[in-house]
Amino acid sequence: MASGAPILVDVEFGRGQTLYALSNGTFSGDIAGSPGLPNTGALLKVNGDGTLSVVMDGLDQSTSLEFIGDTAYVVTLTGEIWRIDGVSGPPYGPVR
Repeated sequence: MASGAPILVDVEFGRGQTLYALSNGTFSGDIAGSPGLPNTGALLKVNGDGTLSVVMDGLDQSTSLEFIGDTAYVVTLTGEIWRIDGVSGPPYGPVR
């Protein structure tokens, strides 16, 4: 579907069936399976051509993603929950 981000750990559909990916961050170079470096994670939107667009970067070792309405909730390795408002568009096109 898409590629080009380090340590992708979750994918979720937002409203309007837009696909999003969550990057844990830049590989630390330690043992395989090690988390990404602090503050290098990102929430990414999957584009129709398979590329990724950054919605928000600087996330701290993100591990999971969930959407409620147009708000993204990202859980970090340390258990923090980051709220990112206004991420996902209308459910299925404009409301008439």
